[in-house]
Amino acid sequence: MAEHQDWGRVVPAQEAWAHVEAAGTPEWRKELASWWRGVSGEDVLFHEGDLQADSLVVGPRPLIVSGSVRLKGLLQDGHAADHTLLVVLGDLEVENVATFSAMFIAGDVRIQGLLFGDSYGDDVFCVGGGLTARALIEQHHHIGVSGPLDVDVIVGDKLTSTEKPRKKLEPHEALLTGAFTVEDEDEGDITDSTVDRKGLLAKLRAGEPVLADTRLSPVEKAIAAVKEKLARGEQATRLTLAQKKLKAIPEEVFSLTSLESLTLDTNDIAEISPRIGELRALKSLSLESLPLTTLPEELCRLPALKKLSLRYCNHLKRLPDAFVELEALEELYLDVMALESFPEVLTRLPRLKKLWLWRFFKMTPGRVQGLVDGLGRMPTLTHAGFLQGELSALPGGLAPLARLKQFKLGLERIPQPEVKRLEAALPPGRLHVGY
Repeated sequence: MAEHQDWGRVVPAQEAWAHVEAAGTPEWRKELASWWRGVSGEDVLFHEGDLQADSLVVGPRPLIVSGSVRLKGLLQDGHAADHTLLVVLGDLEVENVATFSAMFIAGDVRIQGLLFGDSYGDDVFCVGGGLTARALIEQHHHIGVSGPLDVDVIVGDKLTSTEKPRKKLEPHEALLTGAFTVEDEDEGDITDSTVDRKGLLAKLRAGEPVLADTRLSPVEKAIAAVKEKLARGEQATRLTLAQKKLKAIPEEVFSLTSLESLTLDTNDIAEISPRIGELRALKSLSLESLPLTTLPEELCRLPALKKLSLRYCNHLKRLPDAFVELEALEELYLDVMALESFPEVLTRLPRLKKLWLWRFFKMTPGRVQGLVDGLGRMPTLTHAGFLQGELSALPGGLAPLARLKQFKLGLERIPQPEVKRLEAALPPGRLHVGY
């Protein structure tokens, strides 16, 4: 998009500054002054009065508007220059903003859609009044608001304001496909993402929608999706609520009695509600990275549960005696760092075939020998492994592992002679090195 020289007349920066000195608050002018020094010896574009247009592109010359700016479409900057400057001495009303340089608005800012700021921490969007917007998408771009804040969603954290947006979301939770890049997925559900700068900007320039429906929180949205499928008579057996900053399992989850898979990883849930027992169709339950100290008896009575993950549950010192009631359990992922000893209750589980033990850090030889001996007392066990961490030596007695169909050794560091010794202790082809 070409530069528009008719946005104003060319004047010395000193002449324009005389108008700026009469606008905004002292704090706003002080913030602007530090940026103005960079253009003080240059000419700038000065627009007298209000500026109304379909869209506006700022750059390469600084633009100062003595009135308000009202745009039907997109306001963007950074045209034909590494750093550009927009100063509005009135209010700003616009559909969307894409800024990669500095913008200073003395009055109020009303954005129908989103403010997208991306400058690697170099630039600022500074508002002397209040700010209204559906979303702030901040990529290392400083946003400062002196007055009231009326914002639904923020993606990012470089916002300076006396008030907070109503929600803080990840890019994939706030934006439509094409405006974010998936960084990590868990069985098809996105758990980590980044803003796709190029994709988001292309959509904004094309006038395409970029914001997802954020009226519901990510948790509410995930639960609603399951309910909608059930209402249509479709199967809805999976629910993933990983990394949602939950402190408890939402009560609505317990009404989804047809769930077969529930993932609650990486939340602040310190206690599992006894109502977990109402989800009697559950076959897979993942509680990874939760600050649990115990498990409720109701969880131990889930009749269909085949797979349970307790990886990174580093406050869980023992398994309850009621764990023996998990008669359908076939596969268990267990964090061994906090375990006081090998859980003997595992030797009484009739169908447990796979036991994956995680996080071998600063483990004494005695503790490791206890784990090996415990594996040997599990009558139905066929697959096991030591995964993540390091060992300087394996225990002397490796015979209990010989009857397994497969033993995985997925440690970051272990002496090669110890690996060879383990290989010799197992029947040919039983040792798998790696995850």
